[in-house]
Amino acid sequence: MQFYLTKAEVMKPIALSTILAGIALIGLTAFVGTSRPTLELSYTNDCQDSIDWQNRLEAEGFDVRAAQVSNLSLSEQQAMMITPAAMRDCKIGRVAGYSVIGEVPSGDIVTLLRRKPADVIALALDGPAQETVAIHYDGSVERRRSE
Repeated sequence: MQFYLTKAEVMKPIALSTILAGIALIGLTAFVGTSRPTLELSYTNDCQDSIDWQNRLEAEGFDVRAAQVSNLSLSEQQAMMITPAAMRDCKIGRVAGYSVIGEVPSGDIVTLLRRKPADVIALALDGPAQETVAIHYDGSVERRRSE
């Protein structure tokens, strides 16, 4: 009976796991750059659904740093104030200098990070229309064009 593994038997699982880890790393870094984007999420204590959105973002490749807050920071308040009232939410994220208001889909955030528009301050979810809009520094709202 053989009680030990040969070098070839030991190396096969290691090589396979290395290959799988490499493929996973390529998948994570390919969609935005060299690392997973970090979204800093602030939400108020009455915000019941923030954990679900956080979990979806993490599953889709984001690092999320969440914090329950009693008051939003000044920059978060400014982003909310420029956002049309119907699109304001109890949670706001910050990623790469942009604000993300409400449960904006991760694909829209990735598009923002790839394009890096200089005139956009935030993305927001227009709940009734179920679409993501870009909010510019002057307060104007840009809706996605049909493709």
